[in-house]
Amino acid sequence: MPINIQPVLNLIQSILQSVGQVNNLLPPSILPPSLLPTSFIAPPIAQEILYTEMTIPVPQPPGVTGLPPNVYFDVSNLFTAAQKQKIRDSISGVLFNWFLHMSQKWNGGANNGLSQLASCSNTYATKNLKPFWYKGVAITNGRKAAEVAMDQITQIIKDNGFRKSPPSRIDWTYIPNVGSFIITTMRANTASTQTKVPVNVLINSYQLDQPNVGFGILLGAMFHAWLHRAGFTDPKITSYFISECPMCAMRGYAPKNPAVPDNLFYQYFD
Repeated sequence: MPINIQPVLNLIQSILQSVGQVNNLLPPSILPPSLLPTSFIAPPIAQEILYTEMTIPVPQPPGVTGLPPNVYFDVSNLFTAAQKQKIRDSISGVLFNWFLHMSQKWNGGANNGLSQLASCSNTYATKNLKPFWYKGVAITNGRKAAEVAMDQITQIIKDNGFRKSPPSRIDWTYIPNVGSFIITTMRANTASTQTKVPVNVLINSYQLDQPNVGFGILLGAMFHAWLHRAGFTDPKITSYFISECPMCAMRGYAPKNPAVPDNLFYQYFD
C-alpha cells in the first residue's frame, strides 16, 4: 500500500515560512550566566503540580513486530490545552518520521531500502554518528547513524508502550527570549543506556506560544530531544548527526536551501 508522505512534504513550506521571520543567533556571550539554563529539571513551582497522562497512537510500519498500540507521557498540567496539543502534534511528527523510515527501509520485505531520512542524513551528517552506548561496528556515515537511531527509537517505543521504562515526563518551564536569542525550546539529557529509557523532555511554554514557532520547528526540536534520549550527543551545529537528522525532517527531506542558514533551524534545539 502506498505511503502518504504529503504531511512531511508540507513541512517544507511550513518551516521556511516560520524561520523566515526569525533573526540570526546573537553570540551567547551577550547572556549573563543567570539566564542560561543549566539543568534539565524545571524549577520547582509547587509540590501540588499534577500531571495528566497523554496517550498517542503508534503507527505500525511493516516488518516491525511487537509494537505497542500507544505510547504514554505524563504531561504537566501547567501547560494549557492548546500547548498540550502542540506537544502531542510534535511527538506524533517524530513517530511519523520513524514510521516512514522503517516502512521505506523494509522495502517490501527485503529490509534493505534507503529511506528518505537516511538518505538525507547520509548527505549532511558526518560527525557524532554513534550513540553514547554504542559498541558495535564503527558507524561511518549518516545512513547507518539514522538506521541505528530509528532502531533505538523502536526500542524506546516498545519500552514506553509496554510500561517497561519509567514514565516519560513532559515538564514545564517558562523562559522568554532575550532579544533574538532563543534560550531554550525543548531540552532532554543524552541517555547512556539502551533499554528502559524514558522520554523525559523539558519544554519552554513561552516558545509554544510564539507565532513564528510553527509545527515544523516544534517537530525538529522534539526530534532532537528524542535523539538525545536515543543516546546521541551535541554539539547542535552543522554536520553533526543530532542536528542534521532533525533538520532533514524539518525540510521534508529536501536539499538544503543556501538562502536559509542552518542556524535558523538548530537555534531551536537544546
